Amino acid sequence: MEKTKFKILDGWESTHVKLLLIVFGAALIAKGGVLARGFAVDDYAFGQGFTKGELSVFLTQGRFLLGGIDSFIDSLGVNINDLYISLGVCALLLQAALVVSILRFVGVANARGAALVGAVMVVHPYLAEILTFRMVLPGYCVAAAFSIVSLEMILRGPLRWPNIVIALGATVGMLFIYQGFLNYFSVAIIFAYLFGAISWKRIGFDVADGQDLKRRAAALMLVCLASAFIFLVILSASKSLGWIELTGRANLIERGFLVERIGQIKDLLLQIYWLGEPVSPRWLKVFVAAMISIAVILTARIFWSQERDSKKFFDFLGIALSLLLLIPVTVGVIAPFKDWHPVPRVLPQVALIVGLLLLVGYSVVRGFLGKIPGSIFSGFLTLLLVSFVLISNQIFADQKRVNSWDRAEANRVIARLEQEEKFSRVEYVFVSSGSWHHSSRLNTIQGDMNISAFSPEYSRVPLLVEVSGYAFKKSSGDQNMIGEKFCEKSKPWPDRGSISIVENLAIVCLKK
Repeated sequence: MEKTKFKILDGWESTHVKLLLIVFGAALIAKGGVLARGFAVDDYAFGQGFTKGELSVFLTQGRFLLGGIDSFIDSLGVNINDLYISLGVCALLLQAALVVSILRFVGVANARGAALVGAVMVVHPYLAEILTFRMVLPGYCVAAAFSIVSLEMILRGPLRWPNIVIALGATVGMLFIYQGFLNYFSVAIIFAYLFGAISWKRIGFDVADGQDLKRRAAALMLVCLASAFIFLVILSASKSLGWIELTGRANLIERGFLVERIGQIKDLLLQIYWLGEPVSPRWLKVFVAAMISIAVILTARIFWSQERDSKKFFDFLGIALSLLLLIPVTVGVIAPFKDWHPVPRVLPQVALIVGLLLLVGYSVVRGFLGKIPGSIFSGFLTLLLVSFVLISNQIFADQKRVNSWDRAEANRVIARLEQEEKFSRVEYVFVSSGSWHHSSRLNTIQGDMNISAFSPEYSRVPLLVEVSGYAFKKSSGDQNMIGEKFCEKSKPWPDRGSISIVENLAIVCLKK
């Protein structure tokens, strides 16, 4: 194969560059909404700059490098939320490059259907939510770049220590930004081993050398374990020295909650692969499950039709174990930690698992049953691609809609406050708990994706600041007690008595 002349893509075949362009184009079509201004609930807290409060949140989550990146950007006088065009393009390109790197890593970048399946993976709705949070874009881009470096270094030399050291450093850097990328590595390890353990030649499935794939899987596993150990040691040392206090996201689950967690994992797996959810209807889940079942059944037939030798039994055990490991890998890094918040943005590995299994399905159907059934299967993949594109677009459209509703309501609140005689004294604002949705519902509310900014405590006052330009501050301590007592007795917004001003404190009582 012809190699690309671009040094940055050294080792890539020209077909892989074309694959990258196709996957990047699909990402633009599905997730181009990131290039427009939009606010997720967390974004409002960053609307007026990156303060010590936001830095403290990152540090308590173990995201030390992310705090450094955002502090640097803020030191330039640049607001993190305002980089959505340049960093949005960068994030989509890196998201596409990461998908292609994983296809290369597991040895199937040259397989028939790789472009179509790569596009399906990058447009999966689970990969859309993270991009609705504009404040994560700087860290997301750096963490994705680190992840690509790790994969490429191991791919080019799984037995070379310089490559391993570079991959280790990049992976540690990624963990101190956004630990979710470790989920991608887990999928890459499992499928590199799976594709290396089965002979695909008789059906024409173009897979890299099996032994090399197994070496890649072993090297990446070593890097992941070593980097996780380094990450946890630094985190524990920082906590022991009193430098940081870890949140539930960074603390392991307590033993007494293990039974409950097992039940939560079971429910999550059903939701991901079978039950309908806002970002994927039930019929689409059944549709995907049917195609994956075909892939698994036909792959099993390939395996057992291979020539029998002494290693086959051990390969079978390895394959069976790998498939079983897809269960915990589906859940990912959130499984062992105290906080349980399985929203789509922490489950991006699902897109890779589904995509790689579908790529196998396409190849084995074409190899066993011929071109016509293969074409039908590719038609199913195209339908899935279109469905994911439409859902991803709806996610960004719904974000703009909820932003519009929130700002309209916020402006009405500000207008009511301005009518109060004591308004000129207002410095602090107390806003009681608001609803997570408006009476006109959205299609893609899931977890805290596309919910109203009046719901989380930390986004209410920043929302008022964003729409009005007034330098309001959030109430605290005794002010909160005053606000809560007033709202217990008053009627909720939009009643005339739902707003009051006490000294320099404005009180807004939303729906109870």
